[in-house]
Amino acid sequence: MPTFLVLVTAAFLPLCNSLPRSAVTVTSGRMVRPQLCASAGALEQPAVPEPELVAAAASGGGATVTSTVINLSKNIVGAGVLALAAGVAGFSSSPVAIVPALALLFFLGAASGYSFSLIARVGDEMGTETYKDTWAKIFGSRLSIIPALTIAFKTYVGGLSYSIILGDSFASIASLVGAPALLRSSNVWICLLSAFVLLPLSLMRDLSSLAIGSVIGTAGTLYTALFIWLRCLDGSYAAGGAYHGAIAAAAQPTFAAATAARPLLNPSIFVLVSMLATTFLAHYNAPKYFNELQKPADGSSKQAAFNKVCAMAFGLAALLCGSIMAGGYLTFGGASQGLILNNYATSDPLAFVARLGISASILFSYPLNFVGLREGVLGILGMRGRMGEPAVHVISSIVLLCVMNGLALKLKNLGLVVAFGGALLGSALVYVFPALMFIFATKEKEAALVAKGESLPVGRKREMIANMGLVVLGVFLAAVGCIMSLKNAGGH
Repeated sequence: MPTFLVLVTAAFLPLCNSLPRSAVTVTSGRMVRPQLCASAGALEQPAVPEPELVAAAASGGGATVTSTVINLSKNIVGAGVLALAAGVAGFSSSPVAIVPALALLFFLGAASGYSFSLIARVGDEMGTETYKDTWAKIFGSRLSIIPALTIAFKTYVGGLSYSIILGDSFASIASLVGAPALLRSSNVWICLLSAFVLLPLSLMRDLSSLAIGSVIGTAGTLYTALFIWLRCLDGSYAAGGAYHGAIAAAAQPTFAAATAARPLLNPSIFVLVSMLATTFLAHYNAPKYFNELQKPADGSSKQAAFNKVCAMAFGLAALLCGSIMAGGYLTFGGASQGLILNNYATSDPLAFVARLGISASILFSYPLNFVGLREGVLGILGMRGRMGEPAVHVISSIVLLCVMNGLALKLKNLGLVVAFGGALLGSALVYVFPALMFIFATKEKEAALVAKGESLPVGRKREMIANMGLVVLGVFLAAVGCIMSLKNAGGH
């Protein structure tokens, strides 16, 4: 194995040296490279490791409410949405289960929208411009390793999800076109894509050419939602349907009424809750969206405008995620797989287009996520200043890609990855960390007011108490979600 790494490193060093060193530019109004924080004395990490990045400020003083809503909603909806139907199937096979599932989705979407806005509000009060800088100013730079590790791990889980989806999708496409048996293996495709596509893309210094991935990703997700509902309504996969017999028995629709032994609501529902934490995770971008939003022309509060952005963006994201979750589950019920597209027949031409669209979207998004992982890990290791060195750039890319995609060769349950990652990481980034920052920022503000003989507004006190409850909720969801995710995985 070491010999292989040396040979690959030697092969890619000339390529790396020939690549431009300049920072990635803004193309078509989109910033397409994770920006690095520059807080002295604090651990460096990518502030924007997600594939969908915030639009650059317009040349007039900031992004409009409409453009910010569109970009934020695209930032929120990721590949994890394809696992939500399996989250419902994890606790029930009854068609009625979609009702509490949708209720949970919209409730947690609203809670996530609130905490997203909360991060920006605290950052504005503290005069900071990134998630990490806000945390460091409140808790000190030494503790900035906590969100740094959490975000780095989140990008790792995101990349792992991408690899699983790519392997399964290309294997299904190969089966449809009648490729040799070897090419129908997801592991073969993970290896081929890693060596010949993902690694070269991840080694690129300038990622501006990948801006088209945002358009492809949005189109692919919308098409997939429409396709899923078309197949749900036309009965193609129901008993007697055109494609019912074309899929394995384990993937065929399974519906059963709730029983006393397994009631409609049971502890396994926390697997779905964990997934939903990741579904609405874009919180490390909150300060950037707030700072780049233009001030209202009527002189009203910028925070009020940002709250409107959060409500609309998280609402749109919830509608899209809910439609994909509901359409997939109502088609396959308890048989819904971790990657819902795996339920559809390889002979279904519309499913072929969906797999192709999602795969193309991920291929464009993968290097953007990978840059966040690489720079976050190097920053944590204290190698921030050496990122530009060709040897460090290449070797770190190869090692991280092998570690990430190597696990994808063994771990195939996308639902488990999304659920466990959501429980462990989503709960922290979405519920616990924002609430803690608000609580301690409020205590600092209260101390300052008391020193001047004033008191903290009653509304702020009540909100602080509510956020204490949010911390407890986040810790509870993290613990129960991890346990139930692992338990359900062990039972399959």
